[in-house]
Amino acid sequence: MSPKIDELNKVAGKIVRQVDSAVDRWRNLPEHSLTFRPSEDAWSVKEIIGHLIDSASNNHQRFVRLQLVERLSFPDYGDENVNWVKIQNYQAQKWEELLGLWRYFNHHLACTIRSVDPSCLTHVWVVDADTGFTLFELMTDYLRHLELHLNQVAETLDGQKIEDTLTRPRG
Repeated sequence: MSPKIDELNKVAGKIVRQVDSAVDRWRNLPEHSLTFRPSEDAWSVKEIIGHLIDSASNNHQRFVRLQLVERLSFPDYGDENVNWVKIQNYQAQKWEELLGLWRYFNHHLACTIRSVDPSCLTHVWVVDADTGFTLFELMTDYLRHLELHLNQVAETLDGQKIEDTLTRPRG
C-alpha cells in the first residue's frame, strides 16, 4: 500500500472515531445549549453541525466527481456557507435527526476515502484561475476542517459551562 493510501486510511478512521465520540457526548445536550449563539454573528451548536453536514455534502460531490474526471470545475460554497446554514434553518431542526445525518454522512465519507482509486489522487478541483486542490489534499483537509469545528462546538459549550468530555477529562 502506498504512503498516501495509508494516510487516507488513517484520516478515514479518525473521522469515524471523532464523529462517533462527539455524537456519544452530545446526544443528550439540552435544547437551550444547542440553540445558544455566543454572539450575534456566531453559530449555535446546531448550526455548526448543520454547516458540517453541508461540508460533508459538498465534499462528497468533490470526492466522487474527482474520480471521474482529472479536472473538476465545481462551485465553491465557502463564501455562501452562512447563507446555506440560514436557508436550511438548522436551528429549528430536531437534534437527533441532525446528529444522525451528520454521523452517517461522515461514515459514508470515510468509506469513500478508504475506497479511493489511488490513480485519481492527483486529480484537481479547480476553484478559480489561480487556485486548485488535488483529491488527496481535499480528503486530508476534510479532517482538519472537521476538527476545527469540533473545537468550535467545545468552545461554545464551554462558554455556557456545559460539560464536554472533549475539553475536560473525566476523573
